[in-house]
Order: sequence, then structure tokens, then C-alpha cells
Amino acid sequence: MKKAKVLCRIRDRVYVKRLFLLCWLVYCVSYIGRLNYSSAMAEIISEHILTASQAGFISMAYFFAYGTGQMINGFLGDRINPRGMIFVGLFCSGLSNIAMGLSHSASWMALAWGANGYFQAMIWAPIIRIFAEMLHGEDRVNCSVNIVSSQIVGTLISYLLSAGVLAVTAWPGVFIMAAVLLAAASFLWSMGFWDICRHGETALEEQEIKETCRQEEQVPASFGELMVTSGILTLFIPIMVHGMLKDGVTSWVPTYISESFGIAASFSVLLTSILPVINLSGAYLARFVYQKTGERIGLSVCFFFAWATAGLLLLCRLGRLSPVITACFLAMITASMMAVNTLVVNIYPLRFLRQGRVSGVSGFLNAMAYLGTAISTFTIGLMVEYRGWQATIYVWLAVTVLAGLLCLLFVRKERNG
Repeated sequence: MKKAKVLCRIRDRVYVKRLFLLCWLVYCVSYIGRLNYSSAMAEIISEHILTASQAGFISMAYFFAYGTGQMINGFLGDRINPRGMIFVGLFCSGLSNIAMGLSHSASWMALAWGANGYFQAMIWAPIIRIFAEMLHGEDRVNCSVNIVSSQIVGTLISYLLSAGVLAVTAWPGVFIMAAVLLAAASFLWSMGFWDICRHGETALEEQEIKETCRQEEQVPASFGELMVTSGILTLFIPIMVHGMLKDGVTSWVPTYISESFGIAASFSVLLTSILPVINLSGAYLARFVYQKTGERIGLSVCFFFAWATAGLLLLCRLGRLSPVITACFLAMITASMMAVNTLVVNIYPLRFLRQGRVSGVSGFLNAMAYLGTAISTFTIGLMVEYRGWQATIYVWLAVTVLAGLLCLLFVRKERNG
């Protein structure tokens, strides 16, 4: 496949900040268009449009399409112009949200939300490419870490807006609201990125690219080789479990709180809005623990799986006391998984800069995480429908302990490597 034209470099501090803020805004708005379904899920089920298992299947369709899209777009993102790719992702995600609001059957909802998953997956990989090619050393790292906050703020805004919409109108309004914001963001992105590129330096010449690669000691390697030699395969199950807890469980939190305590769907969504606030602390705690362990990914990930296990144990024993206490325990669990996500998807792939596989590794790991999310959102619906919430939480606990133990294999590989 023909290599894409190298993007311009941005050195002016003003335009570095503008570029980051534009990417931050785009990713923030994308979260509004993906989490609104979990906010509306309880009301859709209560109106008997969907059963719990059908609702879980639709979530699975989204995450399966998103994970597949992450893998495909992780490779395409290095070759397709990011301006057009992100515009298409945002705009078509808006169209998918409109289709979701107009659908009233499980099959059409699964189709619409699956399409939304794929279009949403066109956003992350190009952003990572933009940071890698348009920014310089310290700016590149800082932007790659700080953009995590856009996920948290986007999650918070999604829950708050959805709670407000549900309080005054029916559930389709949640999807129409997201569609309007996504369409507006797509045009703002296209115009803003074009303006920033006008002030960037001329694209690097081939000789300069070779010199840059030489300075960074780039050693090309096939993706298959990396899978075998790097230890990534030992993280396969822990990454899937982290995806299950980070997004799969989060998708069901409003429904869990609403059904467990008999409170209104709008109030349960509002209560759930504390999760992203605490999750943000998990992202920055990940960097702290990573530094304290001597930049060892394996030990850091093990620490956060242990923390999530503690949260699940508390949820099993004390989760019935009040919805506020339950929300706090769930926040403890999801914050731990946000830390794992920051370590595995944002920081760990940077180790593959020399092989020129940062985007591919990040896309692959993200895809594996969302494979876990896709499986869990469907199976959670089935378990809740046939076994109840308490049994479901014990399953979460068991797989979390298993994932933490398997991380020890990666710790050994990392120490020996």
C-alpha cells in the first residue's frame, strides 16, 4: 500500500495548544455519542422495547464493531489523511445516532449501534498519528497522556446531558442530542485542522525522515514478530478483562443502580456521573505508579488489578447499603481499569517507536480490550436476566483475580526482556 504523505510539523506554542484542544474536543464529543445508549438503556428496557439480553446484545454489537474498527483503522490511520478520516467518523456517527433514535426494534437498533461503533473507531488512531508526526518529543508525550481527560469529561457530559434529556423528554431525544453535537464537531474539526496545518512547517522531506528514524534507532519489524517476542500475548486475557470492567460494566451501571434500589432511571444516570470524575484520578495515578515501579508496565498493571479486586469484594459485601456507597465502589473499580487502560493503550505502545509500530500496537491492544467489552456487555445481560446481579458480580470478581494472576507472566517476561 502506498505510504501516506507525512504531516506538517507544528512548532509554534500557540498552534500546539490549538491542535491539542481540537483533538481533545473531538474525542470528548465522540464519547457523548457512544455512552448515551447506556444512559437510555434502563428506560428502553422499562418500556419493554428491549429485554435485558437484547439490550446487552446491542451493546455487544457496538463494542465488537468498535474493536474491529480499531484494529483496521489502527493500520489505515497511518496512511489516510486524518482530517478526512476523523470528519467521516464524527459525521457518520451522528447519522447512526439519528438512526438509533428512530429505531424501535432490537434488530434495527443492533444494526444502527454497530455502525456507530465502527465510525467511532475512525477517530482514535488518526489522533495518535497526529501527535506522533506533528508534535515534538515532550509535546508528543504530554498530549498522548493528557488526552485521557477528554474521555472522562466526555463521559461526565454524556451522563449529565442524558439525565437532563431523560428528565424532560423520551429516550430518543438522547440520541438526537448526540447527533447534533457530533455533526457540529465534525465541521469544527475540518475547519480547525485545516487552519492549524496552514501554520505548520512544510512536510518533512524524505532525507529528513530517514535522519529522524536514524536518530531514534528505528528497527522495522513485522507485527507477527512483535506478538511473539514482546510479551503482548501474555497480556491478551488481562486486556480483555480490563475492557470488560472499564466499559462493559460501566454500560450497565445505571441499570444496575436503578434495578437494585428501585430509583428513577434519570437519577441513577445522574448518580453514575461520579464515575468519570474519579476515573480521571486513575489515569494520572497510572503515571505515578508507573514511575514508582521503575517504568515496569507489568507490576503497575498487577497493582491496579489488585485494587479492582478489593473494590469488587467491597461491592459484594457492602454494595446493598445504599446507591451512593454502591456508586463509590463501582468508581473504585472503573478508576483502576482506567489506570490499566492508560498504561496498556497509551504508554506501553510507545515502546514500539523503534519498530515503527506504535499506532498498530495501540490499535491492536484497544481492539482486544473492546473484544472483552463486547463479550461482557452481552453476557452481563444474560447473567442478570437468568442469575441476578449478585451472581454477576461474583463472576466479575473471579475473572478479575484471574487477570491479575496472568499479569505475573508479563512481569516475568518484562524482567527477563
